[in-house]
Amino acid sequence: MNSEELETAAKALMNQEKFTLLGHSIPDGDCVGAVVALMCALTNMGKDVNAIIEDGVPATYRFLNGSERISSVSNLPQINECLVYLDCATRERVGERLSGLIPSKAMIINIDHHVSNDDYGNVNLVDAGASSTCEIVYYLLKKMNLPITIDVATPLYCGIVMDTGGFQYSSTTPNTHRIAAELLEYGVDIDLVRSRLFESKSRVEVSLQKKALDNLEFSKDGRIASMHLSYDDLVQLGAVDLHFEGTINMARNIEDVEVALLFREIEPGVIKVGFRSKQLVDVNRIAGEWGGGGHKRAAGATLRGELEAVKKLVLLKVEEHLP
Repeated sequence: MNSEELETAAKALMNQEKFTLLGHSIPDGDCVGAVVALMCALTNMGKDVNAIIEDGVPATYRFLNGSERISSVSNLPQINECLVYLDCATRERVGERLSGLIPSKAMIINIDHHVSNDDYGNVNLVDAGASSTCEIVYYLLKKMNLPITIDVATPLYCGIVMDTGGFQYSSTTPNTHRIAAELLEYGVDIDLVRSRLFESKSRVEVSLQKKALDNLEFSKDGRIASMHLSYDDLVQLGAVDLHFEGTINMARNIEDVEVALLFREIEPGVIKVGFRSKQLVDVNRIAGEWGGGGHKRAAGATLRGELEAVKKLVLLKVEEHLP
């Protein structure tokens, strides 16, 4: 963690009074956790804070106290003079609909851990070596000497758990474990977290995973595994607006698979592609071919075109990157 950047970000948050926190579209646990935790901490300071995530908060994370205060584009609050982007590698990562509503001249504080982040903020606190954006927020709150209440500790813990794959990914460091241990000491209910994050999938989500597995395909050498969900699949299952995580890992977890892909047609002709790798392939570079990004082992991109054509194009590119 760059101490100078940490100090600059802390001072910026201390000196401003009104904030709008922004998370990325189709939010994951790290995004939601970072937004909720920082919103609670700044509110406890007496700051004027609101938060927006384009699609709203997925059902999985609505047990977090404070998540009900996060708005979506359907109930947009007043956008304050200082914007804090959380877990967003680019400004556009907040989503097309929300991007068009954000004032172009606002002050921006950029807090993130993606290697593809392009330092778009007036203040940038970006650490690609951090396990998660929640880990960075933890250090930031400590730097500001703010109390870690249970409503701050729980979302931070959830974000770290989700973005480290339950402390399994290579981004997990000794410091990550130390932070998690400290958050537990603040009273995080680990039984509640486990139940809500891992034992509360809806039947629709399970049906979606079943459909994805039905569409599982392998490259000739078995090193690439891909799944796809067409727009018709999502409509038939009532899952067009469903936020879900982890489906792609079912493919990555298969023996001898190095790269896993999930193609999801979110609307006709618009394909979101998830990339995951185990050890050898930098999927952030591949996703960057289409303006996407993320991490070496986990990334995403959005392509336009017919589903089968997009699959063929992306699979050929992945094969080029296999050693």
